[in-house]
Amino acid sequence: MFVLDYLEIIGRLLVAVLFGGIIGYEREIKGHNAGLRTHILVCVGAALFSLVQIQATYTTIELAMGNPDLLQILNTDVTRLPAQIVSGIGFLGAGTIIVTKRSVTGLTTAASIWATASLGIAAGMGYYFIAFSGCIIILLILLAIRKVFRVQDYKTLEVSYYNREETKKTIQNYFDEHSIIVIDLDYLVDSFKEDEAVFLVIYTLSIPDKFSSIRVIEDLSDLSSVIGIRTIKDV
Repeated sequence: MFVLDYLEIIGRLLVAVLFGGIIGYEREIKGHNAGLRTHILVCVGAALFSLVQIQATYTTIELAMGNPDLLQILNTDVTRLPAQIVSGIGFLGAGTIIVTKRSVTGLTTAASIWATASLGIAAGMGYYFIAFSGCIIILLILLAIRKVFRVQDYKTLEVSYYNREETKKTIQNYFDEHSIIVIDLDYLVDSFKEDEAVFLVIYTLSIPDKFSSIRVIEDLSDLSSVIGIRTIKDV
C-alpha cells in the first residue's frame, strides 16, 4: 500500500514549523504586521496541502495497480476540486484583514482560516492522520507560540510636544506605569509655538505583549501638550 509514514508526516510538518518560524521571527522582531504565528501557519498550511496531494497521488496509483482495467483513472486529477478550495478560501481570509492608517489586524486569523481549509480537505479525503497531526500543530501555534517565544513589540514613535520638562516627565511616568521600556530616543527643536519651543522626540520602545502600540499612541495623543504623534515604519 502506498502511504506516507506517520513519522515522515510529523517530520515534514515540524520542518515547516521551523522554516516558517525562522522567517516569521525575523519579521516579528522588526515589528511587521505579519509575524511569527502568521508565517508558521501559512507554511504549515502549505505543507498540509502538499501532503494531501502526495497521498492522493499514492491512492490513485494504488487503485490503478489494483484495477488494471481502470488505468485511465491516472488521467483524472483527484485534487482539482481541492485546488479550487485553496484559492477560494483566500478570499474568505482576506475579509478578516482590517487595514487602517495605523495598523493591520486579522492576518493571523486569515492565515488560520487558510490552514484550517487544509484540515478539511485532508479529513474529507480520508487522510485522518494528516488532518489530526495538522490540527494539533495549528492549535499549538495559536495557543502556545507567544508563550514559548516572548517576542517584544518594538515600535518607533515620533512625538512632537512643547513644555519640554513637564511633558517629558509625564510621558516617562506613563511608560513606567505600563512597563514600556525606552530602548533609544533622539530629539531636536522642531519649531516654535507662540514663542515656545516645540520638541520632536523619536522614541524606540519595547512594548509588552499585553499592551498594544495603538493604545500607546492614543493615550499619548490625549496629553494637551502633545501636538502630534506617529509611528515610523521599519524597513
